[in-house]
Amino acid sequence: MNSIFPKLLTVACLLVCGSSYAQVRKDSSVSAREAFYAVNLPSANAQRTADGRPGPGYWQNRADYDIHVAFDTASRKLSGKVAITYRNNSPVALDYIWLTVMQNRFKPDSRVANTTPVSGTRFGVQEYTEGCHIHEIKGGNGKALTFETTDTYVKVLLPTPLAAGQQLKFTVDYDFILPVNGSDYMGVLSTPSGKVYQFSGMFPRVCVYDDLQGWNVFNAGYYVEPGNLNMYCTLPANVIMQGTGQLMNPEEVLPPAALKRYLSAWKSDTVINIITSYDIPIASTTSKRTWHFASENAGDGLWAVSSAFLWDAVKVDLPENRTSLAMALYPKESHLDWRGITADMKRILETYSSYLEPYPYNTCVNIAGGITGVGGPGVSVINYHQSFGSNSVWTKTNHELGHNWFNMMVSADSRHGWMCEGLNTYINLVNSEKLNGQPNFEYTAGLNYFSVIPPMPPLNTPAAAVTMKEMAMHMYMKPAMALMMLRNVVIGKARFDAAFNEFIRAWRFKHPGPNDFLRAMQSATGEDLSWWWNSWFLQDWRADVAITNVAYVKNNPANGVDITIENRDRMPVPVIVEVREFNGKVSRKILPVQVWLQNKVFEFHYPSTSAVTSVTIDPDGVVPDRRRENNRWKGTGATSVVPAGLTAVQVIDNYLAAIGGKQQLQQFTNAVISYASADSAAITFARQWSADSCRLSLQMNALHSELAALKVLPGKVALSRFGQQTDYNPADVKQLCLTAALIPELHFFDQDCKTTLLRERINVNGMDTYVVRVETPKGEPWLYYYAVDGGLKVMEQPAQHRPAQQLFYSNLEFSGYQSYNGIKWPASLLFGVPGDEPVTMQLKHISLIN
Repeated sequence: MNSIFPKLLTVACLLVCGSSYAQVRKDSSVSAREAFYAVNLPSANAQRTADGRPGPGYWQNRADYDIHVAFDTASRKLSGKVAITYRNNSPVALDYIWLTVMQNRFKPDSRVANTTPVSGTRFGVQEYTEGCHIHEIKGGNGKALTFETTDTYVKVLLPTPLAAGQQLKFTVDYDFILPVNGSDYMGVLSTPSGKVYQFSGMFPRVCVYDDLQGWNVFNAGYYVEPGNLNMYCTLPANVIMQGTGQLMNPEEVLPPAALKRYLSAWKSDTVINIITSYDIPIASTTSKRTWHFASENAGDGLWAVSSAFLWDAVKVDLPENRTSLAMALYPKESHLDWRGITADMKRILETYSSYLEPYPYNTCVNIAGGITGVGGPGVSVINYHQSFGSNSVWTKTNHELGHNWFNMMVSADSRHGWMCEGLNTYINLVNSEKLNGQPNFEYTAGLNYFSVIPPMPPLNTPAAAVTMKEMAMHMYMKPAMALMMLRNVVIGKARFDAAFNEFIRAWRFKHPGPNDFLRAMQSATGEDLSWWWNSWFLQDWRADVAITNVAYVKNNPANGVDITIENRDRMPVPVIVEVREFNGKVSRKILPVQVWLQNKVFEFHYPSTSAVTSVTIDPDGVVPDRRRENNRWKGTGATSVVPAGLTAVQVIDNYLAAIGGKQQLQQFTNAVISYASADSAAITFARQWSADSCRLSLQMNALHSELAALKVLPGKVALSRFGQQTDYNPADVKQLCLTAALIPELHFFDQDCKTTLLRERINVNGMDTYVVRVETPKGEPWLYYYAVDGGLKVMEQPAQHRPAQQLFYSNLEFSGYQSYNGIKWPASLLFGVPGDEPVTMQLKHISLIN
């Protein structure tokens, strides 16, 4: 029930954004139409088509890896050789090849080390090593190749240019020491059961050469050339290794009992424990074992090694009769949520694969380590003991497994941070919704947070100019929210999902740029999305849509109402307008974003047939708006003088007559009435009343939790919240009794009540009302509002603010009166939850007994 504040993601983007976006307008003055100006996209060509697809001349280079290494757990030294087969599919000859060598970031003179502040950062260098020693690089003919090392990159000079369409085989001999503190990418976790060695950047790999940037070297982010990978790693015999790729020689490295369980897991719909605590330590007759992993379309990988791993696995069912194997490896000291994460992985992968391109790898491994969270081809490593909220094992697993789509399958350069983290966070939110899992952040709360934070750089800003404080919103939340709004409000789920998956399918294991994404979505949906791209990506604009006027046609609700709205800021957004009438009718009208195409003010007509009690913009909070307070109209608030001689007694008598007559109302001896919230009956308000007792309750049904209760017995009143009795002002006993009464107006003129009619009537909920003030001895006064036309009750509330713990409800609003056993009763109720948002409810049951 309580409002959920946004939880900033605990992840941030690795490097910097790129520069291939359409240019940002330099003119800071923005007209109402500027957001709709067509985006200045580069011309289409043979490589990239105008509809956002790879063209007939699209090319992409390829790198395949054959890696043979050994790792000594005592010294943490990894040494070996990688054989690389590189094919130049570009139309030009290449004089050199760039490699990325991640381990060099830990050298004392590296750029990352020299830019890490004294206080440190998550991705900064906290521990120095000598980096990656490259002993030699040889061509396929066995001759040494000249190379130059520049920070974390190595330039391999070719004796003769590598011609278009030709391939080159070369080997790199290297070694490095695995740092204990690996800047949250790698490292060593120590547990009582043993150490976990986590590897990222395990071998030098080729940088991407593409048609957008040429060689993507410095500031390229995580950008991988998909290719085949074979990894052979020789280890002490007492450890387990897992990571990217399918284990190709399980019979050589697993004990017989574990091997049998491993093979069974490939066919099992339930989780099988491959390695249990009873299998540790691993027995062996040899001192070393070599583990062989293989994967297509990888090009990079993550692995972990430990003697402490427990290992669970289960089969994953994929479309077209494919299967994969989901596995979790974790030390026994890990959070208890790890015991169930393997079954969750199965559901996560199967759900992603049901509405996106299917999961592409033969295996999927989730490893518990010491880092916050990182994903690679077919593998994720996340923190072993954290599991709360957006840092839960489930949420981080859902996120890291999503990286197999963005940016493994759709291999975009993560210098465009939103194309990696933003697109992934978007599918995480959709998957969380489908699986009822904890999302990375609450969408509506995130929108509210985005709407009020200070200006931030546009999404196409180089990440080097974006502070760590801004990173979570910039890379993850804002792009995900932009996509969610486009899907759920503008285009529609089915049409958006089809276009989005068409983009994934077109760029499967290819390299799209930001403009390709925009073009693909516009083409497949048939929508001009310039306003969306300009507002969300090229600018940092915000929305502020306000209701400026609501007026009945010819001052008669039966003629309908004209509603005027205004966008007082720069971001155009679609407008969802909810109109509630006193007759109980609730309608919504969706105004497309094009209402702002010519002006910032728009007027439309709504065909009401009774008084309009409220007009609300974006009632579900699914569109950004920096000032929600001007999103709702509940009457003009205009006042006028009450006719001379009119009294409170007359107003109340008119009300009692309007709902059935005082005499008939006094004959009731028992009543049971219940209301349920409009959102799938999540909340229920029930009243059980008899002549000498009453009980009110407010319950959250999904949790079987009673949020509040008020019980009135002769000489006793009890008010509780969340099952705990609350203290209230003893002077309020009479008022609490009125709250509990079936018809409180029957008691307004008791001797212990002072009831008066305020001398001004006021327009609330679209109606002129008389206001009756009821004051109990030493208690706080309440106000009751009755329609001038018809006499029905419109609202009741305290005359002034009251502490939440002293109230069962903060106010009630009534509409949709219908007849039950000759009594008119409100079928619609707006229940003011003390200290929280009001809840709209509908009458579900009423039983009145004479």
